[in-house]
Amino acid sequence: MTDYIFCVDSDGCVMDTMTYKHQLFFGPVAADIFEIADRESFLAEWNKVNLYSKTRGINRFVGLLTCLKIAGVADIDRLEDWVRTTKSLSNESLEDTLKVNPSDDLRKTLDWSVQVNKLIKTYEGPVLSFEGAKETLEFLKSKGKVFVVSSANKGAVQEEWENQGLLEFVDDLYCQDRGKKEDVLAQLVQNSSEATSILMIGDSPGDLQAAKQNRVCFYPILVGQETLSWENLNKTYIQYFLNNQWNQDVETDLSNQFWNNLEH
Repeated sequence: MTDYIFCVDSDGCVMDTMTYKHQLFFGPVAADIFEIADRESFLAEWNKVNLYSKTRGINRFVGLLTCLKIAGVADIDRLEDWVRTTKSLSNESLEDTLKVNPSDDLRKTLDWSVQVNKLIKTYEGPVLSFEGAKETLEFLKSKGKVFVVSSANKGAVQEEWENQGLLEFVDDLYCQDRGKKEDVLAQLVQNSSEATSILMIGDSPGDLQAAKQNRVCFYPILVGQETLSWENLNKTYIQYFLNNQWNQDVETDLSNQFWNNLEH
């Protein structure tokens, strides 16, 4: 019997949380802490980089560094070095680095990340899963193991999924604290008898690249078409996967849909 494994991203994939988190918290707090002069341009670029382009869904620290460099912010060499070399893009790793090599840019980065986490917890707007996600997850759980594979903060993910009644369909959470997505998938592939029995479901290029790197199947949740994406997975594409009909033509078609949907 094939041991199916379904890896599912959270923000912007299952949970309709990505847009408000970036527009209300990630971008504005970064502009405040790093004292950005042209705030309007910075926030427009922030949304483009993190939501509406081929870098959608990148890790928060990578997104921060990218936008600071575009804005021409000086003295962020230590941040760039940490992002490039750390094994875990997380608050915990940043705290450990600051203890050994303190610097102003790393301190600001940690302040930014901590503030964002606190503000997200105070958000009182709706935090809902996309229509069709719950039914699909329930079906996937009946066919194999379901793992959340997300670069987001674990506490936030756990709370959001619990509030939406989704945790009962999840076997484990692989979040920011457990490493990069590609490394998580590599571990799951190593522990699985067949790499082709793993399906990664995500909304960002990082999800696709992590799947490609580990030679596992990838199904995209298209930004702006999330409900339809979940419906198509549940009604059509999951049968291709379960019936061993997930071939190169399917991969190419889904990949084209994914890239064409993002801004060039």
